[in-house]
Amino acid sequence: MATISKDAAFWSKISRKYAASPIGNMDGYRNTLERTKSHLKPSDNALEMGCGTGSTALLLAPHVAHITATDIAPGMIEIAQEKLDQGGPENVTFKVAEVQDHARDNGCYDVVMAHNLLHLLPDLDEALTVISKITKTEGLFISKTVCAPNKTGLKYGLIRHLAIPVMQAIGKAPFVKFVSAKELERKIEDAGFKILETGDQAGTMLSRYIIARKT
Repeated sequence: MATISKDAAFWSKISRKYAASPIGNMDGYRNTLERTKSHLKPSDNALEMGCGTGSTALLLAPHVAHITATDIAPGMIEIAQEKLDQGGPENVTFKVAEVQDHARDNGCYDVVMAHNLLHLLPDLDEALTVISKITKTEGLFISKTVCAPNKTGLKYGLIRHLAIPVMQAIGKAPFVKFVSAKELERKIEDAGFKILETGDQAGTMLSRYIIARKT
């Protein structure tokens, strides 16, 4: 059996607890969901990276032709598949995969989505290169990403430089790297996309919602 990465093992370990936990900001989640739905077409072949336990993919499935939803954690995909097996839509495929595993899917997708994923990736630039490669010309990249706040004060400093490293050291947190929303948008544009729409979700940390078109 192939070994899995440290982060994949972390997310698998907490998958059942994660699945049982309520969404922290339900209004923000619903807003993101509805905005995303408004950009989908019945003919779309869609991909969601970092799908977790599959709830979002299952809700978006009626709005596309097919959605492939992937996650690095086998435990998360196991739960997603259980949901699908309990009478879920037939146009959904769940599988274990890292972002780089999709590199072979050259120009396959009308829409690529990454909700709450990009800040968890060790190499953001490489990931965006893969995402650009697999998105059809004029296709969409839809993402929501936790970003560094515009003004980094004491609270952010304590979270970023004390709380997170301590939790990572004891196996209670995965890899995380925050960039500013402005830098994130620049990186997405550098990967071959044009930003069409943005929005912020406030909270302990800033979340930037971005819709971009492949040029």
